[in-house]
Amino acid sequence: MDVDTARTFGRAFVRALRDSNETIELLTAEEISSVGRMDALLASMRASDEGRAILAERPRIDSRRVDFGALKAKPVGTLGRDFADHLERNALDPDALDVPVTRGRSEEANYLLERVRQTHDIWHTLLGLGAAGHEEVLVHAFQWPQLRMPYSAFVVFFGTFKHLVGERRWRALRTDLRAAFRAGSTAAPLLPVYWEHHWDETTESLREQLGVRSADRWC
Repeated sequence: MDVDTARTFGRAFVRALRDSNETIELLTAEEISSVGRMDALLASMRASDEGRAILAERPRIDSRRVDFGALKAKPVGTLGRDFADHLERNALDPDALDVPVTRGRSEEANYLLERVRQTHDIWHTLLGLGAAGHEEVLVHAFQWPQLRMPYSAFVVFFGTFKHLVGERRWRALRTDLRAAFRAGSTAAPLLPVYWEHHWDETTESLREQLGVRSADRWC
């Protein structure tokens, strides 16, 4: 990382740390710190049928290519319905993450980081965690052993002080943070899952298939 890029990262991360609604700053810090990690993750994508299909077809989760109204109409308890409910409940706009990644060594690496972004809230859904600051820290704690993205390490380290200590969330600090790491370590790799092919399956059955323990079972 050259000096100018490091400065850009520092400014973006500090602004994002001050205000987690600074989406562009968050995405900039994530891209600079972690797009290089995508080269290693491409191997895990190529190791499964669904991962290879994702790389070949490059699906995107945005309002142009996903009918969120149709997801909302699916039965309660299905992944599609639970994901749509998560977005609505937390006032999240999936199009806000549709920002091109350009700093990777290849188009595949750039796309893969975009895929990480666009599926991040599916991970929230599987874990049963909302979008509050402390919940974001826990999702990144789960994500760290899965992807080893430097950005997740930054979020966990600084977010622990801001949201767990600063907001006096002692249970999350004492037990949930460690449990999130363990849950991420024992779950099957989630990045190669072609979620769009699983909208009609129940979230609970997917948790069982993938070995994902939701946050309400971490105790």
